[in-house]
Amino acid sequence: MAAFRRSRRVRAAIVLAGLGMAALLGWQGGLGRADLALYDLFSAIAPPAPSDDVVIVAIDEPSLAEIGRWPWRRDVHADLIERISAQSPAAIGLDLLLSEADPDPAVDQRLAGAIHRSGRVVLPVFTVRLPGGQVQPMLPVAPLAAAARALGHVSVEADADGVVRSVFLREGRDGPGGRWWDHFSVALLQVAGRPLPAALPGRRAPAVADSGEAAGTWRRDHWMYIAFAGPGGTYRAVSAADVLRGNVPDQLFRNRVVLVGAASSGLGDVYPTPLTGHALYTPGVEVSANIAGDLLAGSGRLAPLPWQGALFSLMALALFVPVLWRFSPRRSLLQTAAVVPLVLAASALALHLWGLWLPPVAALVVMAGMYLVWNWHRLETATNFLDAEVSRLRQGEIPLRLADASAQTGLQYGVAQGDLVDRRVRALARAAHDLRALHRFVAAVLDSLPDIALVAGEDGRVLMANQAAVDYFGQDAATLRGQGLSALLAHLQPLPGAELRDAQGRIDPALARHGSECRDGRGAEFLLKVGPAADFGGVARTWIVSLVDITRLRLAERKRDEALQFLWHDLRSPQAAVLSLLDLHAADPHDLPTPELLGRIRRHVQRTHALAEGFVQLARAESVALQRQPVDLADVVLDAADDCWSLAHAHQIELRTALPEGEALVLGDRGLLTRAAVNLVHNAVKFSGAGTRVDCSLLQEDGTWRLCVRDQGPGLTPADRERLFERFARGSEPRAEGVGLGLAFTRTVVLRHGGRLELDSTPGVGSEFRILLPADCKQS
Repeated sequence: MAAFRRSRRVRAAIVLAGLGMAALLGWQGGLGRADLALYDLFSAIAPPAPSDDVVIVAIDEPSLAEIGRWPWRRDVHADLIERISAQSPAAIGLDLLLSEADPDPAVDQRLAGAIHRSGRVVLPVFTVRLPGGQVQPMLPVAPLAAAARALGHVSVEADADGVVRSVFLREGRDGPGGRWWDHFSVALLQVAGRPLPAALPGRRAPAVADSGEAAGTWRRDHWMYIAFAGPGGTYRAVSAADVLRGNVPDQLFRNRVVLVGAASSGLGDVYPTPLTGHALYTPGVEVSANIAGDLLAGSGRLAPLPWQGALFSLMALALFVPVLWRFSPRRSLLQTAAVVPLVLAASALALHLWGLWLPPVAALVVMAGMYLVWNWHRLETATNFLDAEVSRLRQGEIPLRLADASAQTGLQYGVAQGDLVDRRVRALARAAHDLRALHRFVAAVLDSLPDIALVAGEDGRVLMANQAAVDYFGQDAATLRGQGLSALLAHLQPLPGAELRDAQGRIDPALARHGSECRDGRGAEFLLKVGPAADFGGVARTWIVSLVDITRLRLAERKRDEALQFLWHDLRSPQAAVLSLLDLHAADPHDLPTPELLGRIRRHVQRTHALAEGFVQLARAESVALQRQPVDLADVVLDAADDCWSLAHAHQIELRTALPEGEALVLGDRGLLTRAAVNLVHNAVKFSGAGTRVDCSLLQEDGTWRLCVRDQGPGLTPADRERLFERFARGSEPRAEGVGLGLAFTRTVVLRHGGRLELDSTPGVGSEFRILLPADCKQS
């Protein structure tokens, strides 16, 4: 037990360590590139549709071929703005680097004029990271910045693998002289008058006091993952050359957000994104278009807060830990294979339904680690257990060792070849073989017991049953197994104590000390005993319940008691009376005349003779083998009537018989049946008054012969009927002078012939005794 408790503690430590590691990794945001790879995979599943409200004017390869090498003169940009503005766009985003003045100031003035006349142009703010980590914003030249409706930063966030997946919607610097800029896409939507939430989406940056950063440090806020609609070229785009030639539909730009930017990879403003294919890139201007589309559709994605990542990892582990705890290694592997897709599906659903990215890899890695460590511990525990059990087997703690079985299996303790586990498994296989042999031996011994025997566990449920139990309960051994003893033995009354089990469901140990006598519904009597079967540690794990049939023993005891009563009381009383009469006569011969003395002695001797004769006849009826032969019950009735005719005539009683035509055959002992019928007719005549009638009839109903003897005597009280068929029982009526064995004899004979004896009696009216015998009476 100590080993099992230690194993439970180790498993609990593995679970706690796994939960702690999963929470820590989830708090820190997952496992980096592995989670990012899954994010890219999930992003490719049902990406959002590109916004129809955003159009790109692309400075592409055809434009460069037609207009000339880059950079273009700013007069071209002014002409481009004029042509776009002519269609009344909602906003124009000129995503071009304009931080250096043109050598000709008039050119900048012409471009500033075009920007000013449009009134809806947003210019970009680029950032440069200086040595030492400082960030320097690069604004458009002063005339252009002054003419623009708004400025916005165009920085995007590249992850450790260089892929752009997120953006900070605000960047800037606090403190004196500091300034914050919204992202280029946010500024465009604000200029276009598109509805935006009161607070920008995205994960907020901590306050300056909480961040630990120095005042004036470049800071970023509202971090948001970009829900890309697809790879580069997904958003609707027209060539800048077509716009300059006027070769575009008249309403293409009306009330739309128009972004102008480089789309040629040769210009360098391209980025890898989650949905770009191998060696392909997305232009920066289209990244801004995707951000604007997300903000318009509300489909931007959020990075998890630390507690959200930790909670997700813990919830994933909550699905996994019961798998380890409840299932075998093989089934736990299958269940783990089912849990992994559930965790991945939960992460994907959170991304697409709620726009929340929950990195799953940390939870999956911890699951894999826990699975390996858990099963390593299982293997270690199993190996230690095998070592201990094999050691106990070597010490001979299992008594049954069959040499021929060892030769047949070819296994010996501790000598198998192979690695450690293989040797232990083979040793345990040999032990299991011995245990099976022991089990067969125990089962054979149990079956050989003549008494009913059940083996029950601590919970009071049957584990084994012998053949005697199968025969008694009328159920096979498989059906008996698993049944509760209390329910199985509920028909025995009285049960030992109140229940076979105590309040905790364990077998009551008092039964092992005392046992109890009980009786079933068929009248069979048993001695119920429970014996504990201790294991190697001396603890009672199983109980042997035995039911010893003591019916014949108790019957023999009752017969012994009746014989003693007969000898002590019934036979002794008349003999004592005779001795008293002789003593009285010897003392005074004249006090009791000789004739009266002899008459009294004669009566006492006759009673003694009747008692002895009745007792012998009853004993013969109970024990002597029946001389079975075909018997005509009509002859039995006639013989009984003839035997009692003189007595009936003397009492002035009419004796009638009613017999069927033909024979009334049964299989039985004619002498005993005739004696039983004579007892009934004799009693009927003895208790009937003068001038009455006794009817003896015989009829057949449903394959049963009914021999009826009816009188018109005083009848019997309910108290007399209860004890009438007991030995030495006599009725309370004044004429009930017999020895009380006649009806007991009759009942015994009828039962031994497979029949039954019935009585109907009404005080003041008379009684009817009926002997019912089957027409095909079989030996009992």
